[in-house]
Amino acid sequence: MFEIVERPAQRIAGSFWEGTFVEAADGAVRRLIAAMQEHHLRLHPKGHPTLVGLSWNDRPDGFRYLVGYVSETAEATSHPGYVDLPAMRFVSAMHHPDDGDVFAHYQRMFDWIGSEGMVVDTSMLHYREEYEPGFVSLSLSSLRLMVPITAPRVEHDALRTL
Repeated sequence: MFEIVERPAQRIAGSFWEGTFVEAADGAVRRLIAAMQEHHLRLHPKGHPTLVGLSWNDRPDGFRYLVGYVSETAEATSHPGYVDLPAMRFVSAMHHPDDGDVFAHYQRMFDWIGSEGMVVDTSMLHYREEYEPGFVSLSLSSLRLMVPITAPRVEHDALRTL
């Protein structure tokens, strides 16, 4: 159900959005994803890479989101930006339209992470999502959910018992 995956150091370049959870539920993020896909297809009609979404839940009523592609340069979008990420480790799961609420799926991931003795690491971002080419919406398309983790600090626990 869940797996541990790694992503190399990479630049995610695309378009930033910041808003409330209500705005996101009303389709703001879905529209940003569609606009980013259209923009990329205009520039690269034969390229169909995986679209990446990065989320920072750093405000009480909402979050920041970057939707883009792995790239060496920034995309020329309406709100251009990029983030350079180090190599990272994630707990990952595919979320399919019939899997129900995406937030409940994330909660199951958090529960599993804790039960496996791992630690969520939000020092760089809170969530990473990967959308396959042609993504339309959660009710019609699948996406990969990813939560950044660090390995448990066993060496520190061992030192305390000595």
